[in-house]
Amino acid sequence: FSTFAQHVSIIIENAILQAQKKRKMDQLLSLQKLSKKTTSTLNLRKLLQIISTNALKITRASHGMLLLIDSECEYLKVVSLKGYKGISKKNCKIRIGEGIVGWVTEKGIPLLVNDVRKEPKYIEVIQEIKSELAVPLISEEKVLGALGVSSTENAAFSQDDLELLMIFASHAATLIKNARLYEEIITERNFAENIIESSPNGFFTVGLDRKISAINPMAEEIFNVHKTAIMGRRVSEVFEIDIVDIVESALTSESIISDKEIIAKRKDGSYIILGVSSSLLRSHAGSVIGVLVIVRDLTDLKKTEDLIRRMDRVSSLGQLSAGIAHEIRNPLASINFNVQMLSKKLSLDEKLQDIMDDTLIGINRIKRLVKGIHDFAKPGSTLVHKGNINNVIVDSISLLDSQLKKKKIKTYVNLQEEIPSVIFDPLKMQQVFINLIINAMEAMPEGGILKITSRIENNYKNDAGQLVIYFTDNGIGIPSQNYSKIFDPFFTTKPEGTGLGLSITHKILEQHNALIDAESIEKKGTTFIIKFPINTDMKDETSLQNINR
Repeated sequence: FSTFAQHVSIIIENAILQAQKKRKMDQLLSLQKLSKKTTSTLNLRKLLQIISTNALKITRASHGMLLLIDSECEYLKVVSLKGYKGISKKNCKIRIGEGIVGWVTEKGIPLLVNDVRKEPKYIEVIQEIKSELAVPLISEEKVLGALGVSSTENAAFSQDDLELLMIFASHAATLIKNARLYEEIITERNFAENIIESSPNGFFTVGLDRKISAINPMAEEIFNVHKTAIMGRRVSEVFEIDIVDIVESALTSESIISDKEIIAKRKDGSYIILGVSSSLLRSHAGSVIGVLVIVRDLTDLKKTEDLIRRMDRVSSLGQLSAGIAHEIRNPLASINFNVQMLSKKLSLDEKLQDIMDDTLIGINRIKRLVKGIHDFAKPGSTLVHKGNINNVIVDSISLLDSQLKKKKIKTYVNLQEEIPSVIFDPLKMQQVFINLIINAMEAMPEGGILKITSRIENNYKNDAGQLVIYFTDNGIGIPSQNYSKIFDPFFTTKPEGTGLGLSITHKILEQHNALIDAESIEKKGTTFIIKFPINTDMKDETSLQNINR
């Protein structure tokens, strides 16, 4: 019996060792699978769940928690709880050094407790817990937090469990650190992308292969292109030579520019003024991998600057012209009277009579010019009242209807109904509209189409409504070299013109607190745009000239 007992004892001991060996093999295989599973994700929240769930599988624990040190390095914040029913992790935190997991985090060493009732460091969370195993999460000699597992049985964990959990915790700590870094990179990238996407400036990048690799919405808007249509295409296929030269200079000689002004042509044929800067894109090793081009649309800014310069010129020329007109008018009246008297008193032959007639024609032309100068310099008091400006547009077209038909010009009128009343002088506004219609007629000597449109639009600068009127022709257009001069006094391309029509138009609209601008494509046509403010405090029958003073 004694011999039999010894054999049984050996068999039992071998069975126990075999069971322990099998359990350890199972744990090692599980650890290998878990390593692959945890490595496959960089989502921090998902990774924390995988770590805490599989820590229970490795150790066959009933409860588990994963804790990370907070940003102030004072507390451990519970980021994952398993098996603790009715307890929320949101407000659950432990001071570093307190409790088993707090002590493990502070010391950086694992702790195996077979009976928590005999462990003074233990802080009870639920009554069912009888044994606990906690290991630190250490990455590059820095403690990130702790991983703790518990059981409802005494002495539920062995030294093998501790060693396996330490291996798993070390691997988990590295993954947690990498996931945090990845999230920081994603956050920084998203922040940078948000800045670029919402930037008021346009951005696009070009690689060493001269192909466009990225473009932001503002650049799409500025160049009137769509990302899907240009991504991956060579920069020379999309942009004009000025921008191509900037990119080529940066990539070949590392030459960059700052705020260079260029005039670019959009696909619709319109021109815009751009401020362009470039910057080199480099790899970690410092080699050039591409170029970043930054563009600003300066068109409105330049228009504003031109408007200010134009107003300054108009003001100065107005004062000068008033003096010149006054000095010319009186002697011109005497000259005109004397020439007419001589023409009647003297007996002139045909040749001298022609000379006299030419003289009178020249005097009358000077009189018209002087009157135009006087009207430009001193347009007089402007009495205004509220009304529907569409009626004035219709009346102006009616006055010129026969001339429009004679010149074979078709007129299309699209006036928005029920527009708010605006404050204006009907006679002055009729003069403005007639000037613009005559300009359109002269721009279409062979006939054409004149479109007149009115509508309410939003003023993006102050979110106020404005009445906008468009006069669009398909005539000869304005040459680019003349575009900035069209509102200048005395500028004209017509042999018999005074060059005051548009200047007087600009002056009248300025009195009405309205703006006029022009858009033109040579040989395609011109659009004059008038913008009236809708919200104004002016009263009926008020002298705008006196208010402006």
